[in-house]
Amino acid sequence: MGQNFNTNIFTMGPWACSMGLFLRKGGNSTGIIANVFGAFRAKYRPLLLSRGEYVPTGTLRDNDIVGAIADAIAKNVGKLQPQVIRKDEKGLTVKNDYLARILTLRPCPEMSTYDFLYRIASDLVYTSNSFSVIFYNEDFTRVTSIQPITTKSYRIFEDDRHNVLFRFRWDYDGETYTVPYQNVIHIKARYNKKRFLGTSPDIELKRSLDLVETSGEMIKNIVNHSNSLSGYLKYSNLADDKELKEKAKEFQESYMNASNAGGVAALDSTYEFHEISTKTTPLPTAQITFLRDNVYRYYGVNEKVLTSTLSDQEWISFYENVIEPIAIQLGYEFTFKLLTPREIGYGNKIEFTANLLQYATLQTRDTIGGNMFDRGAMTINEYRALMYYPPTEDGDVRMVSLNYVKAGDQSLYQVGKDGQQGGNGEPPPGQQDRQRRAMEAAANAYFTAMKGG
Repeated sequence: MGQNFNTNIFTMGPWACSMGLFLRKGGNSTGIIANVFGAFRAKYRPLLLSRGEYVPTGTLRDNDIVGAIADAIAKNVGKLQPQVIRKDEKGLTVKNDYLARILTLRPCPEMSTYDFLYRIASDLVYTSNSFSVIFYNEDFTRVTSIQPITTKSYRIFEDDRHNVLFRFRWDYDGETYTVPYQNVIHIKARYNKKRFLGTSPDIELKRSLDLVETSGEMIKNIVNHSNSLSGYLKYSNLADDKELKEKAKEFQESYMNASNAGGVAALDSTYEFHEISTKTTPLPTAQITFLRDNVYRYYGVNEKVLTSTLSDQEWISFYENVIEPIAIQLGYEFTFKLLTPREIGYGNKIEFTANLLQYATLQTRDTIGGNMFDRGAMTINEYRALMYYPPTEDGDVRMVSLNYVKAGDQSLYQVGKDGQQGGNGEPPPGQQDRQRRAMEAAANAYFTAMKGG
């Protein structure tokens, strides 16, 4: 059906590809054809009967501390690489089919894969729940797009026929839609209280964030009054209360505010100002730091994560504690919601991987990359990419050090194989030129890396 939410038909996808259902806007009806979910009853019957779960309408999107944390986490999640893979007796195969191209390039028309994953991760930080609706083509045979939705009002519930449904009001058009939960990529954080939803951080962080905001207002007041005069004004002439108030107000507006940067007032003989000494209130920096760190601990980050100054080991700890759990969830959810039971049974699955070496120092890259290169685990161009250099011609080959050989191949290594190598172990003439060019490319990559350019 494409991207049009305003149509009334919503498809079920590969789990029941010959059926459809109505996606009804508004109202109390679920809009589900009675026999559509017959194939799903066995799957959902073990679920406990529940009439739904709601979420609070509060938001943390306007808080600068949580915003910085969300940006730091989402930028790293956005670097994950989705892969559709299959494992069988022959090993692992990375597929490059239609679904793989959608996931690795553009899951929906307005978002690249980076933007798509960034949105999912940021929603996870702000609300502990991220939702993306899956769209299929007219005959339900292909995924056309996966659309992340922003909503403040939604409900996951089970109807009378034990079908789990997801009803939400989309912020994009303000309309209400109901779709099968099977057609929603749902990523959760802090899944410890409710049946369907992750625990919202609004309530858990409310006290700390309120105290941070109060401390900020305190600092603002201290700064505003730091250069202001403080005291009482004695007026020499006779005056009634109204005139005294007007004189005091005039004096206050002229001198007792933050614009009086010098803290000096000019008076004539009719005024006499008596300053009142006040003790300067120290800035509550220690308290603010404690409260801010409390928010950091809630999300598993620190100041180094936000400023990108982590060491190699610190970044690996951050990845394993924060990024990797999200990657695991993405893999499980995408595999179950996008692949058919038959595909899963044959070993197909979707994973979200990261190249941990891309965050390491050049010295660490050279050490690990060099060892992998010598053992044939990395091509010349992969090693060059690791060292921030562009690919080179004839660089997509794996070089293996001749210091390593299988125990059963020692004689072949020494005397050669009949019909393919001579007694001196030299390769056939047709392979010598390719090996020579590969060796030259490897030498050029090595000397370029050593010279630093």
